[in-house]
Amino acid sequence: MRGEHKRGAYLVDLSTAVAAPPSPAWTGRVIHVWPDGRCQLVTPTGYAWTAAPGDLRPATEEERAAYDAQVRGIQRERDALYRQLRGGAGS
Repeated sequence: MRGEHKRGAYLVDLSTAVAAPPSPAWTGRVIHVWPDGRCQLVTPTGYAWTAAPGDLRPATEEERAAYDAQVRGIQRERDALYRQLRGGAGS
């Protein structure tokens, strides 16, 4: 898998899946690729981690859509908070 992943790609790190209680593997966007194939990924909330090349697979269309939806939701919440803080500053 060395060299296959590019910055900005959506990948799933299979090593993050949990059997009990069941939790799916994390989907992240690539922010750095090392020459040995390890990738640094970031979650929609901004948490970054390093994943081994053997643990990665490309995200499905559904996984990419869910990641993007979570990013949009976080941005909406952040925008609403900023509007609230700006509105409260003049009160």
